[in-house]
Amino acid sequence: MKLHPQCIACQVNVRYRDLERVANISSDVKLHAMKGVLEIIQGFLNNCLSNKDICIPTELATKLFRYIKHVLNNPDPYFEYKVRAHREALKIYEIAKKVVFLEKEPRIRLYRALQFSLAGNLLDIGVSDYISPKIEEIMNKALHLQIYGDIDKALNLLLKSRNVVMILDNAGEAVFDRLIADVLRSGETKVYAVIKGGAFQNDVTVTDAKVAMLSESFDGVYDTGSDASSIFLQELKEEVKVLIKNSDVIFSKGMANYEYITEVAEVLRKPVVYALAAKCLPISIDAGIPLGKAGVRIYVP
Repeated sequence: MKLHPQCIACQVNVRYRDLERVANISSDVKLHAMKGVLEIIQGFLNNCLSNKDICIPTELATKLFRYIKHVLNNPDPYFEYKVRAHREALKIYEIAKKVVFLEKEPRIRLYRALQFSLAGNLLDIGVSDYISPKIEEIMNKALHLQIYGDIDKALNLLLKSRNVVMILDNAGEAVFDRLIADVLRSGETKVYAVIKGGAFQNDVTVTDAKVAMLSESFDGVYDTGSDASSIFLQELKEEVKVLIKNSDVIFSKGMANYEYITEVAEVLRKPVVYALAAKCLPISIDAGIPLGKAGVRIYVP
């Protein structure tokens, strides 16, 4: 997905929220930090408008969060938040799993798992003017969640696949993504998780993944080797590239992965199931998912 003007305002607000939420620092430090944010944005826009770079919103977000971590001298500013999110989600996970596996028909069972996974995507602190629900609200939201988009095609694609790579997103949410792996692995499908190698906002990384107990639901958990907001191909570990190459389908979770992977899907040459809640207007328009709602979109090469 290409950069929209609204993305600039959003990212300025979110980076300021990082400073307010994470750090007890003076107004002067915040002013200097925001000056740096604006300088990075200006440089990024100059390259975009002169056609020197591909303008992808989440590439800018990665540059800006790397800068914020430098300013704060903290490699993982949301670590404690992520651990709490995982632990709270785990309190619901076993109940959710029972609800999912009460369904006898594999297709309906997978649909239920997708409902929980997409309800989990509502847990996001990285979008300006968006208020994330509380984790304890996820059960009710999941059971009543309408999934927009290519849901039938998504279910068909996942159920017929034998090797699925799931590119995960936020902490807490990743616990509910386990349900999709649980359902697919109850058949003959191998399911692998890809997480961040370093911190990007509140996304699940190698430093907090054990808390989410991902290894209990996936055949393997791999990290990107990078703190980029998605699977930036120029930074991606070779073993993850091989994993994707050998997969039948990529399950891409969340907005940042949607923004990036839609621009490189032709290079990956794999079917992609994008699963996300449209928490901003540019994503809603591009993905064809109503604003504030959850849905799936399919790419087939």
